[in-house]
Amino acid sequence: MVTKPSLDGLRVLVTRPEQQAEKLCEMVSDAGGIAIPFPVIAIKPITRENWSNIVLAEQDMIIFVSINAVKFFLAGKQDNLSDKAQLVAVGSSTAKYMREQGMRVDLQPPAPAGSESLLAMPALSTVKDKKVLIVRGQGGRELLADTLTARGAKISYIELYQRSLPTPSTEEIEQAKTADCIVVTSVAGLNNLSILIDGDSLKSKKLIVVSERIRQYAMRGSFQHVVVADNASDIAIMQQLNRMEQIDGK
Repeated sequence: MVTKPSLDGLRVLVTRPEQQAEKLCEMVSDAGGIAIPFPVIAIKPITRENWSNIVLAEQDMIIFVSINAVKFFLAGKQDNLSDKAQLVAVGSSTAKYMREQGMRVDLQPPAPAGSESLLAMPALSTVKDKKVLIVRGQGGRELLADTLTARGAKISYIELYQRSLPTPSTEEIEQAKTADCIVVTSVAGLNNLSILIDGDSLKSKKLIVVSERIRQYAMRGSFQHVVVADNASDIAIMQQLNRMEQIDGK
């Protein structure tokens, strides 16, 4: 359980997609902070054009890259998953959601999770001639596919959703600018945030990210105060918010 020292009115900009922001906003409010929901990525399902070409029973491994990948996969699958396939979650939040939906999770990387941590696991080093299905959104990172292909795996995709730039109101943008700190969970989200809000007005704010890769990207973009949560879960983000407040206050 997360301890709940008061966030003492800390204004936290939560940039998760709308469907995934509610719980974190609730936790911030419960801890005495002020949650400002400001989704920077809109998630929309897309036509499953390549779905019929995939035989799930033939796959040796199925990798889910996000909660949305799991959600849209379950909404569209026509046949049951076989015991043959290893079911893999790229991160802890995805693994948690899979279990909540009654799915097994055969493999997930340790903290800080992500594609890099997953690829470092022994099970992903011996994939020669194995059929690996990656379930993701349109235009996702190619690191998993490229690396596993180089290791001899036979890669296929199911792309089930697309990301787009939301259109917040002027009032929502002005409210977002009042935040004391910002939670960002992807490079794409950070890019969109800088498009929606003048980037210079954000650079001095405290930024909580969920991977070292995002931290380095933010630092290259001149963000001055960037810290990394242990993983992408709501609990880990809250723990980082609490640590931040205990160290330097509001």
